[in-house]
Amino acid sequence: MLLKKNTAQKERLDRVARLYLAYKFFGALYFAYPIFYEFASQSITPVQVGIFFSLIGLAGFIAEIPTGIFADKQSRKSSGLLGVAILCIAPLIVFFGHTFTAYLIAALFYGLGRALLSGALESLVYDHKDIPKAAFRRVNAMEITFGQAGIFVSAACGGLMFLLNPGLPFIAEACAGVITLILIFAMTEQNNSDYVKPTASYRKHFVESVKHLFATAYLRAVVLMGITFSVMLGMCIQLVNEATMIEQGLQADTRGFLISGAGIATLIILNAFLLKLVKGDIERIIYLVGGAIIAYASMSTVIMPLFLFGYLLWSCLNATSSFIRVMVHDHIPSSHRSTIISNFKALAILIGLGASVATGLLIEGAKTPRAAYAVFAAITCLVLLPCAYWLITHLKRVNNLEDVNVDKTHA
Repeated sequence: MLLKKNTAQKERLDRVARLYLAYKFFGALYFAYPIFYEFASQSITPVQVGIFFSLIGLAGFIAEIPTGIFADKQSRKSSGLLGVAILCIAPLIVFFGHTFTAYLIAALFYGLGRALLSGALESLVYDHKDIPKAAFRRVNAMEITFGQAGIFVSAACGGLMFLLNPGLPFIAEACAGVITLILIFAMTEQNNSDYVKPTASYRKHFVESVKHLFATAYLRAVVLMGITFSVMLGMCIQLVNEATMIEQGLQADTRGFLISGAGIATLIILNAFLLKLVKGDIERIIYLVGGAIIAYASMSTVIMPLFLFGYLLWSCLNATSSFIRVMVHDHIPSSHRSTIISNFKALAILIGLGASVATGLLIEGAKTPRAAYAVFAAITCLVLLPCAYWLITHLKRVNNLEDVNVDKTHA
């Protein structure tokens, strides 16, 4: 009994980790997004909606690296607090403005706020003195569930709020931001003994961070796989999935039910067995790459059941894309962690901007969005599969060496 009690105490997550998980839930409550198009159609055109989202991405890209450096050199907690404070203001600007100018100003706030948060708090948790690497991996698995639950709750409640009052979702989103602000304020920023405080200038710190991101063959393979995977996921979110559903003849309400249903099914699949099966890096690599090949190949067909199966698998892959960031975290110095993660994200955004145009041209030329899935499946085989093979071989070799060293120590 005493042994079981001690084991339970050891498995209990630190207070900072629990606060971080709560932040992942409340930070995913974008109540305004599920009803954004309906709300926006009263005052702005679809083209202006596209400009709004493009400006969010552009603002985030510009601010990504400077905010990462700020988090490393000043304070990751301060970066998170500032980011959430800015995000609280963004929906209120839309609520009070109702003009396209207000949307553009809000887009700048959304982009800057997300950039300040990007990599800051997960770096704080990873380097915290009371959270070992094994515990961080547990947190990473749990944050996926909490984040997906937040997305589902906001999607379900956002539509209901809109029916009651079109402005209510924006107020609710700002209130969720205030709760998130309180959660981050309660976190303690106490780094472990391995942490090294950066002392270089801002420019030198950035240059060193880029070098660290590509320092080893392992990191170069992970970065190539991660960015390619991230960009393809992003293209589906922005354009291809919706276009394919429309091509299938699915009406707006049916598409909404399908997306919501996939969200519920994803939560069930993740917690029932997926997160329990793919714990190690090798298992995660096999799952991500193998799943991508199957998902894109299935979605490229005209058979509706196969498309739905591929879409559900894609939803699971999209929910667990943070697996790759953990693999990066394990091989970068603590002094540059936030900046390196920001570099990783900025590179994905930059490539994604060009990929968006290329994907649009591909769909227009092929006269079907399914051509994009076929190309993504080919890219997965030509780029991700070789990276996965090399990484798995490398990890097995490292694990074998560690086993040999352990045997020698015991002998």
